[in-house]
Amino acid sequence: MSSIAKNIRSGAGNNEPLDAIDERLLAALVDDARISNKQLAEMVGIAPSTALMRTRALSERGIIQGFEAKLSLSAIGRSVQALIAVRLRAHDREQIDRFTARVPKLPAVLSTFHTSGSVDYLLHIAVATTEDLRDWVLDNLATDPVVGHTETTLVFEHIQGNHCLLYTSRCV
Repeated sequence: MSSIAKNIRSGAGNNEPLDAIDERLLAALVDDARISNKQLAEMVGIAPSTALMRTRALSERGIIQGFEAKLSLSAIGRSVQALIAVRLRAHDREQIDRFTARVPKLPAVLSTFHTSGSVDYLLHIAVATTEDLRDWVLDNLATDPVVGHTETTLVFEHIQGNHCLLYTSRCV
């Protein structure tokens, strides 16, 4: 079992391990976070009060960190996606902190990854046009004195992976 799966099974640092019911609850919620508590209970085979209590406990333990709406980027006018590799000029704490405080909050940024290797950050952004992409990079990265180099890769298709890290046989 991977260390990620072990951490999830043990409650991410909590000594209380996940049982099969917790795992089924998580798999169902990953598949559809808007499922009603009644439907969730029926799907898992437990009483609605038990489903509610266990879901709250999973949230309190930090295993469930929140619920998000998945948006159709093309439907909201942001069909151009890109991954932007960013190398900083220097690696002092002040510059890193300034970059990480500013960039994730910029319009169009979907995700920010602080990475190891030849680049320091990988940004996933979505904009309306390739001209908007060019302008975004120029306005937000090329003019930033902390940024030493960027490399932009267009995303032709974003294929979601398996969001469930428990057991592949139980994940939808």
